[in-house]
Amino acid sequence: MSFEKMKIGRNDVQKALEAVKIGNLGRNNSPSRNTYIQCPIDKDLWDHKAVIGLLWESADVGNRPREWVTTTDERALSDLGFVRVKFEHQNGRRVLGINGFNPSELLDPHTVFWPDGREEYNGFAPKESHVVDREGRKTTVLVNQHVRNSQFKQDVLDAANGVCDACEGRTFQKTNGEWFLEVHHRKWLSEGGLDIVENMVALCPNCHRQEHYGCSRRYF
Repeated sequence: MSFEKMKIGRNDVQKALEAVKIGNLGRNNSPSRNTYIQCPIDKDLWDHKAVIGLLWESADVGNRPREWVTTTDERALSDLGFVRVKFEHQNGRRVLGINGFNPSELLDPHTVFWPDGREEYNGFAPKESHVVDREGRKTTVLVNQHVRNSQFKQDVLDAANGVCDACEGRTFQKTNGEWFLEVHHRKWLSEGGLDIVENMVALCPNCHRQEHYGCSRRYF
């Protein structure tokens, strides 16, 4: 049974990703040992096994097909535009995806499979960068321009508690009861900004678009 036969498309995969992000893992809730899918919206990594397992359940298959293995849907995911990451060595203690995020895990040998067919060895490996905290202390952090830290993002949203850091307003509540906000980098990643809490603010969609498309910027 294939994505094509089940009429599974990009939106279906994205819905499964969003469900996994909020902890809806379905019956196939064991962590992936070496394969992850990158969310094209937030650029964070989530367990291949959990996302695909939930996808099959949502497609009314009841459970993943008996002949299903990790590699079954990999080509289909690439065809739908999703980036995949596969580590050379299986590691059940890996802190990624549903287990959180640890940049140092991306130092382990891995291959990034891009939708255009490219395979990049260690394509998501982070680099060291020096930052100065608010007390003027210099520290070294691991940063990656390709993969976002899902835990940092959640920390910023939790601290905002549904209130936009710019206009101090609220937007709407999501199906899980949380108020919707977007995380913005004060100094954009494209400008060399770091994916760390100190460089992030929680904004409503209107204020977020203002930062990117308005005639002036509040944060830079």
